[in-house]
Amino acid sequence: MAASFFVNAMQVEFESVIAMENTGMAKMFKSLDDTRLNGFLEASDSVYEAVVLEFLANAKVIAGMIVSFVDNRKLALTKEFFVEEFGLPIEGLVGFLDIPSNTVREMRMKFSGGSFDVVTSEKFDLMVAISAGLQVNWAQVLFQTLMAMVNMSTKQSQGFAVQVSTLLQNLVKADLGELVKLQAKSVDQQIGFTLI
Repeated sequence: MAASFFVNAMQVEFESVIAMENTGMAKMFKSLDDTRLNGFLEASDSVYEAVVLEFLANAKVIAGMIVSFVDNRKLALTKEFFVEEFGLPIEGLVGFLDIPSNTVREMRMKFSGGSFDVVTSEKFDLMVAISAGLQVNWAQVLFQTLMAMVNMSTKQSQGFAVQVSTLLQNLVKADLGELVKLQAKSVDQQIGFTLI
């Protein structure tokens, strides 16, 4: 579990991908930046691996909060703290069932010539919402994903390792031990991790 949790980290080095020579990809990442997801996806090269794993091992969803123990300290992660920490939009779609079918068809055609084959159906809706410029309540969508990760250990490879590490660092405000360097990713790998 630990290896996939950290290998699938959802990170983007916005400065480098927006400056790419491939204008289509640069435009897509610029639209991603415009969604105000940059605070959530901004790349970091290290995480508090042991603390993230301890947090998830002890975490439970209680009354809409994620409650866990780290280093014998009880932590309660609220949606409000999550939103504030990453500067996420709080208005717009709270799910992807309401995406117009013509928009979905258009995006399927758009993606079919590129990396659609590596996109899971679960992530396709995210890509449609971003690429179509739909207003999404990313705070709700991403916090729900984090709560699903807590409720089902099979979902813990969703790629939130860096974000959970950041949240813990700011919640605990104490020494969390050793920072573990993530393996450096090339631009192609950053794109792959972002799109899948």
